[in-house]
Amino acid sequence: MAGETIESSEPPEASFSTKLRNKLVDHRGLIATYIGTYAFAIQSICVKLLKGDVPVIQLVCLRFFLQGIFSLMIGLPLGMQILPHSTRELLLLLARGTVGAVGMGLLYFAMFNMSVGLAIAIVFGAPVFVGIFARIFLKEAFQCRDIILVAVNVVGIFLIAQPDFIFKSESLDSSRKMELIAVAVATIAMLISALTLILIRLLGLMNCGAIKIVFYYSICGTMLPAIGGLILQDWVVPPCGRARYLLVLIGFCNFVAQSLISYGLECTKKSYFVSVVNSNQVPVTIVLEIIILAEFPNWMGLLGAALVVGSSMGVVFRERSLIGKRKTEKEEWDERVNEEHSDNTLMLADKE
Repeated sequence: MAGETIESSEPPEASFSTKLRNKLVDHRGLIATYIGTYAFAIQSICVKLLKGDVPVIQLVCLRFFLQGIFSLMIGLPLGMQILPHSTRELLLLLARGTVGAVGMGLLYFAMFNMSVGLAIAIVFGAPVFVGIFARIFLKEAFQCRDIILVAVNVVGIFLIAQPDFIFKSESLDSSRKMELIAVAVATIAMLISALTLILIRLLGLMNCGAIKIVFYYSICGTMLPAIGGLILQDWVVPPCGRARYLLVLIGFCNFVAQSLISYGLECTKKSYFVSVVNSNQVPVTIVLEIIILAEFPNWMGLLGAALVVGSSMGVVFRERSLIGKRKTEKEEWDERVNEEHSDNTLMLADKE
């Protein structure tokens, strides 16, 4: 009709700020994970800066003590159930805490005596060896491609270590011996981390909350190093100033990193995206090590780190393909069931 205004049915074009805000909300999980990788990298550099000021065993104890305080601050207001529901859950929680605390102590020792970025890269190979422990404890399949990924991981570790029986060296001084020991210790920490992932998976099957797992992890990580430090008489008062600030920063960064990565896993439907983003921790740590510590790993070590992280990413993409395959099989099965149901309905209608 004349005189009436015709309104367009198309929605008005959104402004740039609105589009940007929507994109940030949609990808908030990955953004949180990316920030968490920086927090982990900063924590690793702080550990290296404390070499000579605080013993490893005391550093691990204080780190877990602060982590436990932060987990209580978050868990209690959310109504966290501290007591385990069964004896089996208690044993798994204590096993996860004990194994994890030992692994963290070994990792910190490796950081003290070798390149921080390369030590982190070795531990990042843990998902590759999860398949071996899953085969032993959970009776899961271990396929040919898993063996290939393990082989690539081992080659990467050898390139990082560069042992003298393969790579000829002119001298084997005390610092070089300590570096080789650190590589071996980091490898043990990586295997322990793989076993820890299996224990966490078992606790997840029992519907044990993440904050409760972190809380018991913190208890074991605080008590065991404290007892060990008292027995070995390896306990000092941290120097005033920089050392104490770094200790608090380590605990805070660790808590922030774990919280952000957990939030990223909750907000992201496909967890393998989080794993890929989290792998940035290795190059970020290496860059910070170059900038802050003025230490540059050799090219052979960097190649080994790339192989270790690449093998870990191979596990991520393998899981992605398995998830896609299971989804396709489920859709085909549902379609087949629907077709059979339709055929049965038509046959009943014909009989009537």
